[in-house]
Amino acid sequence: MDEEKNQHIIVLTDFTERSCIALDHGIVLADVLEKELSLLCFAQENEDENMLHEKMQAIAKDRKIQLSTYVLKAKYAKAYNELVAESNAILAIVCFDNTDSKSNFHPARLLKFFHQSRIPYIFANNAITDASYYKKIILPIDSTKESKEKVLWASYFGRFNESELKVMAASVKDEYLLRQMNNNLKFIKKIFDSFEVNFEILRTTQKQSSIDEAAIHAAADENAGLVIILSTKSYGILDLLKGPKELGLITNEERISIMCLNQRDDLYVMCD
Repeated sequence: MDEEKNQHIIVLTDFTERSCIALDHGIVLADVLEKELSLLCFAQENEDENMLHEKMQAIAKDRKIQLSTYVLKAKYAKAYNELVAESNAILAIVCFDNTDSKSNFHPARLLKFFHQSRIPYIFANNAITDASYYKKIILPIDSTKESKEKVLWASYFGRFNESELKVMAASVKDEYLLRQMNNNLKFIKKIFDSFEVNFEILRTTQKQSSIDEAAIHAAADENAGLVIILSTKSYGILDLLKGPKELGLITNEERISIMCLNQRDDLYVMCD
């Protein structure tokens, strides 16, 4: 990826009130992370692309902000992944529409849309006024090596927003898994210590299968702004029929915002 380009945060919009919430999150995080902002929408086959660009620029003018605009017209996921590389994007933000299963903003459709993404994506589930929303971040950890992929993004919040990072470690009894868990926690402590961020490691009694849900409940109890999770790497038959496990997480009743990272070896990272 071209390191000379300015890095971007992409906000998805369908020009509704909920998309205004996603844009609010984008504005705050672009300021915190010192990145540029982009607005992206989907176009139907017969929609005027220029008109959609004008609508997005009108939003920018109304908000008194500078941003780039993008329109996806066909093969949305493929076009999006190409755009991420071309625009040097590092994060996407969206608010979902759980009322219409045919909407491009339905959470199940969004998860499929993002499934091959090389950048994380935040489902913003609550209104935001300033960066204090992200002052506490919950990081559920299990014994898998992939779980460590979330650590770097958590560290960004700690470094650039002085967020408190709470690591919730799942409980494992198997000796091999326990050794893997201890290795993960040692790695996390080393990374967070090196960046001098404020963090706490809590060993919980939660099983690995329920640690993400426990993290959401903890976030609600402790007024945390975000839980960082991993998405399902490969969809099985049940995932295709009922949706992957993260579908229930992003639509949580507590309305906690969720950051998802895909399990792949070529995730883009933020320049700082």
